[in-house]
Amino acid sequence: MEDYELQEIEFWRKLEEESMSRSSMLRRSAAAAFGLTILSSPAAALAARGGAAEAMTADGIPKKLIAAAKKEGQLNVIALPHSWANYGEIISKFKTKYGLKMDEANPDGTSAQENQAIRSLKGSSRAPDTVDVGPSFAIAGADEGLYKAYKVATYKTIPKGMKDARARWYGDYWGAISIGYNASLIKPAPKTFKDLLNPAYKNKVALNGNPLTSNSAVSGVFAAALANGGSLNNVAPGIDFFRQLKKAGNFIPVDGTPQARRRS
Repeated sequence: MEDYELQEIEFWRKLEEESMSRSSMLRRSAAAAFGLTILSSPAAALAARGGAAEAMTADGIPKKLIAAAKKEGQLNVIALPHSWANYGEIISKFKTKYGLKMDEANPDGTSAQENQAIRSLKGSSRAPDTVDVGPSFAIAGADEGLYKAYKVATYKTIPKGMKDARARWYGDYWGAISIGYNASLIKPAPKTFKDLLNPAYKNKVALNGNPLTSNSAVSGVFAAALANGGSLNNVAPGIDFFRQLKKAGNFIPVDGTPQARRRS
């Protein structure tokens, strides 16, 4: 890590006229395959102070937390698209079970935007009660004091490497990077990262967001590094790969959403 602290390389500036240091990219990539949920509500803080003797539901949820949430009457969430991590069904069942309204802000937002919402809406009735951000954004947010501590019922079972010692954040799911494409429009079918350099894919390769703000995009760059001889400590091959894609005219700076793939 120290070697990267001493060296700054350009990545997104080559692609979108922005720059990022190797150390910054590594901080956004150390556990890139994981998503993290961070609870940051006053009710959660109240529950966290309750101690072991606090009354709990059969699901292991502090009754004080439920009562406080119902008193507020609404849960504020952000950047939770219904097509991601089964959030659609989770949100629907949550509202039915607890009888709470839910404000779903910026469903397609990035991790950086989630943390910014906490900053800019602090003290407001619209402030996020919980956020789902990538590992590096979770660590940075905790260091900045954006989150309050809260231990879920299964907190002790979460590996130490995937939770904050002070319970300000913890990993709740993981994902594997894959190459998605519209089979009716993209031929031949890409099977490897190196295949994406094929001239047939000119102006047809994109990431799910921008690595400067999106953990999904960081994961894509890190996966490319691993596919090109890199490692958990060397993301440079991934950066170089996207530089090659840009030079070849294959990479385009648009969000690689399902909608975009349908139009590819």
